[in-house]
Amino acid sequence: MSEHLLEVSDLHVTMQRRGLPITPVDGVSLTLDRGEILGIAGESGSGKTLTLRSILGLLPKGGVAEGDLRFSNDGGRPAPFEPTEVHGHGISIIFQEPMTALNPTMRVGDHIAEGPRIHQGMSKADARTRAIELMRLVGIPSPERRARMWPHQLSGGLRQRVMIATALSTEPKLLLCDEPTTALDVSVQDQILGLLQELRGRLEMAIIFVSHDIAVLGELCDRLAIMYAGQIVEIGPADDVISQPNHPYTAALMASVPSFQGTSEELQGIPGHPPDPGAFASGCRFAPRCAFARDDCTQTTYELRPTSDDRATACIHPEVLAQP
Repeated sequence: MSEHLLEVSDLHVTMQRRGLPITPVDGVSLTLDRGEILGIAGESGSGKTLTLRSILGLLPKGGVAEGDLRFSNDGGRPAPFEPTEVHGHGISIIFQEPMTALNPTMRVGDHIAEGPRIHQGMSKADARTRAIELMRLVGIPSPERRARMWPHQLSGGLRQRVMIATALSTEPKLLLCDEPTTALDVSVQDQILGLLQELRGRLEMAIIFVSHDIAVLGELCDRLAIMYAGQIVEIGPADDVISQPNHPYTAALMASVPSFQGTSEELQGIPGHPPDPGAFASGCRFAPRCAFARDDCTQTTYELRPTSDDRATACIHPEVLAQP
């Protein structure tokens, strides 16, 4: 029996821009095991958020997702599903900015209680009791009092905890996180990351965490997928991908962020710009920005290839990174 909780194969997202189709997500495939935390990183516009939202059909107006998506909601083999079947029934999502995700006309406790009432058929009283239990679970002080508050009366950190409690209210097997700590200060961010790790272990819940912050992903995730121009260019254990990249884009991305060891090495920007999703060239999409590009890089099919049992890269010359 497969241990996978989620399987995504050949996912494409098509959108309309000025009346013309573009494909900002182009052939993404990934798997997620039960209880695993998978990070997705990349520059803005790489397609990581659209990939995440495609799982629940939460694309912008006009967006269309095509591909083979399978999910195991009963402990068995992953099977095809419709987003409406699993949203609130096995999969939940946390968004980046809780003030835009929380209804300002609903009290905090009602937000959290809504899921158990709608999806689990709880009475209003039982759902409210469950909401207070969840607020306590995610570390919200004085939950009985704060359950009666409005979203604007809470700090950013507490609002994000409300979002987590709301997402957990339907007891999901998979939690999707769309950059949920980006707007928080460092101390609150650390608290939220610690909470997610604790809940993963306590609830045996898998997580997909989208972020541009490599430090956050390195701290939180078991595996890391790197996206560029709508495709996954590298995937593997998070520590290995960060410390020993197999793709020049990954290496360039790591060189552009502060060192995990706190050394004073000069940061290096990535020259050029990502390609426009309406005009992807053939071959490797990173080739125009790559210091190691060769003639065949613009002619060879761009796809993930295994480099070991647990790693894969889309670079056809991964050996260049090992050269002095």
